[in-house]
Amino acid sequence: MTAAGMDFLADDGGLSAILGVVTIRLHEDTIKALLIDRIEKSDAPASVRTKLVDQIKALPAEATKALTLDAIKAGLANMPEFLTWLHGALTT
Repeated sequence: MTAAGMDFLADDGGLSAILGVVTIRLHEDTIKALLIDRIEKSDAPASVRTKLVDQIKALPAEATKALTLDAIKAGLANMPEFLTWLHGALTT
């Protein structure tokens, strides 16, 4: 067995688990569900919410990806007291 194989089998995931890159994947349906939930909880008129939900459901994967990146950028740019929030989120 190679060193990489032994490292992989280690109970703690090995050194590569500590030093390696962690990839977090959010599936398209999860992102759409988060967006739809936020839309449905908004105080926008029902007709607007329905139209937006339908548009979100119809988005192809690449458009969902682009919308997600834009939403993250907009959220960070418009979040009041972002550093305070981030500090609280990371220390809890």
